[in-house]
Amino acid sequence: MSLDSTCRAAALLLSSSLAGAAPVFAQCGAADRPLISEVFYDAVGDDSGLEFVELFNAGAAPVALAGVRLEAGDGSAPGRWSVRWTGAARDTIAPGMRFVVGGARVQPAPAVIATLDLQNGPDAVRLVWADGVSEVVGYGVQEFSEYACGTAADDAASGLSLARIPDAARTGSNATDFRPATPSPGRANQPDRDAAVIAGSLSIEPGQPEPGAAMRVRARLVSRGALGFPPGDVSVQLGFQGVPLLDRDIDARLARGDTLVIDLVLPAPAAGAGELIARVTAIGDEDSTDDRDSLRVRIGAGPLEVTEIQFHPAHGEGEWVEVRNGTSEPVDPAAFLYGDRAGAKGAIHGGAAPIAPGGYAVVAQDRVHWRAAFPGADSTRVFAVSPWAALNNANDANGIADVVTIRERDGTPCAAVPYSATGIPDGVPVERAADGRWGPDSDPMGTPLAAPHVLPPLARTFRAAPRRWRAGAAAATTLEWSLPWAAAALEVIAYDFAGRRVAVIVPPEATPARGQYRWHPALGPGVYVLALDAHAATGQSLGASEAVRVTGVAP
Repeated sequence: MSLDSTCRAAALLLSSSLAGAAPVFAQCGAADRPLISEVFYDAVGDDSGLEFVELFNAGAAPVALAGVRLEAGDGSAPGRWSVRWTGAARDTIAPGMRFVVGGARVQPAPAVIATLDLQNGPDAVRLVWADGVSEVVGYGVQEFSEYACGTAADDAASGLSLARIPDAARTGSNATDFRPATPSPGRANQPDRDAAVIAGSLSIEPGQPEPGAAMRVRARLVSRGALGFPPGDVSVQLGFQGVPLLDRDIDARLARGDTLVIDLVLPAPAAGAGELIARVTAIGDEDSTDDRDSLRVRIGAGPLEVTEIQFHPAHGEGEWVEVRNGTSEPVDPAAFLYGDRAGAKGAIHGGAAPIAPGGYAVVAQDRVHWRAAFPGADSTRVFAVSPWAALNNANDANGIADVVTIRERDGTPCAAVPYSATGIPDGVPVERAADGRWGPDSDPMGTPLAAPHVLPPLARTFRAAPRRWRAGAAAATTLEWSLPWAAAALEVIAYDFAGRRVAVIVPPEATPARGQYRWHPALGPGVYVLALDAHAATGQSLGASEAVRVTGVAP
């Protein structure tokens, strides 16, 4: 500022003081006037119609707002103020009450509807009275001092307002008077007593429990008021689809600002999908808008079951997941989102034919390449999903490679199937057998769009069929086994007639008692012994062998 401009500013201040008026450049308002108590300028998504500025009259008398101007300031340069609203003769704030100027989508409806078009920080709002008294609320790091009372407040994140806490705080600085808060137009920013459930804190384990099974529900409570609650004054309730599940008093004291984790174990209710609701009630609670949190959950199986997973394709078909309609009604696969342990975000675009009751479908990373790998499959039941969540090929420290996840579009869980990659041969999918066990598919390419093979009883422990083929032919032989245990670890190795190991046919892997494996041998002419070695979890083991012959002339 030049010397001349400094002198002019000082003269203006002096003349205003001599005239008995408040200084024009005072930026923190006056003690006898209502104050700006809350500013909401950055809603999540589209701001239009949601922005508001709230005024609070802490005095004992009503205050007329005729001629008062509400201005928005652009902090990128000095002097950039523009009027957003001017008070009319009918506009008055009653003692102890609030006056909201805001958009048409503000709830409850504001006293005055106005298009504020406020900018994100560093910017400001200013209230200017007819006699020149002004109050500025600035937010973000300001370059010019006119855009704040003292130091500007921190810029609030999307979805939060800047609220004066306590409501009548008046320290002479926006930074100490205002803090980010849940928007509360027309209500106290910090009531004396307010017990709340923290939004988004409600969770359930397991994510999709069976009816009657134990489920763990967690939520976080917080005391947001200026005063706390003694033991017994706060209680928490749980409900699912409108049916009460639990009502429990909180024995602990909830002091001002305290957060309390609620950890409850209870039986899961009857099967179904809907909202799990956690609600807090408290004696003397002054704000009912923050008393609940909800979560879309499903109890029991969803309409789509995951039945087969190809997580490491080896024939150019891309990753794919087979699903089955487990209901008695057709199911639209496009009504669901598909993904991995990070969440379900992939969609079927352009619609899809319904899956018949008990029917199968495939959701694929690449439908074109999948159809090329399975030319005989019914392509009307194969659907491309994008974006596709790439599935992991290796286990984590917990023994899980990934989790195939399906959710309805409203967020309701449908299925979440973890799988292990241990012992699964390259390119072979994992499949859920009729007994519910997961393991390597009986066919190396998988059995998409079909039920798992139900193998007939086997009269002996180990069999290869056929046992004779010609070298170089596009032959395949099926290895089958029947073990005396429910499950075991198994491997099959080929030896030549001299006892030398020539091929590992089935690497060590977990297997059900009755299983099979399709082998495409690449052996030269000769006689070979296929040796099976199996081990049960109890420590028992057994071995079996089968001789095969490859005909032809050795080079």
